[in-house]
Amino acid sequence: MIFDIIPYSTEKNLGKAYNDAIAGLPDDCHVCLRDGDTCWLTPDYGVHLAEYVRLHPNAVLTCWTNRINEKAEQQHPCRVNKRDDPNIITHLNWAVIQTQSLYKTTLLHGFVSGFCLVFPKSLWQQHKFAEKQVYEDRGPHNLLGVDNDWTNRVRAAGVPVLRMDGLYIWHTYRLLDNSNKHLL
Repeated sequence: MIFDIIPYSTEKNLGKAYNDAIAGLPDDCHVCLRDGDTCWLTPDYGVHLAEYVRLHPNAVLTCWTNRINEKAEQQHPCRVNKRDDPNIITHLNWAVIQTQSLYKTTLLHGFVSGFCLVFPKSLWQQHKFAEKQVYEDRGPHNLLGVDNDWTNRVRAAGVPVLRMDGLYIWHTYRLLDNSNKHLL
């Protein structure tokens, strides 16, 4: 079974929110952690997600998205010049196009954004997410980096981090901040 969850922390302690949410799940499950501003766009995403998990049961899986840190290897090529089309129909079409690459993966080596992470709970039992005290030096943005820290640690333990090349998720990330007022 795959639990698709969106933990949230009002204290900006995302690692603790992740740990608390995962702790209550069955031991033999897979977890799909997502940011609250993401959305699967095709109705059959769950079937495909389950197949990726079946093919790569001990990996950390992620997917393509439209708007993310430019260092992340999950940034879909639909984004041009730091902008993408805000029309969700455009992104629905990208999601459908990506299904041409179903069940293909790409091994990621660099920065990994945590907008969508899929993994077995048994991996989390060995490698919990770092909690707030680790990030106190980051000031008000101490919730940022917890996902990348975790993927770096599990990768160092020999766990592959794979992008599911056939899945694309809409990400609202910074759509309405000052740099995107032209979209309104």
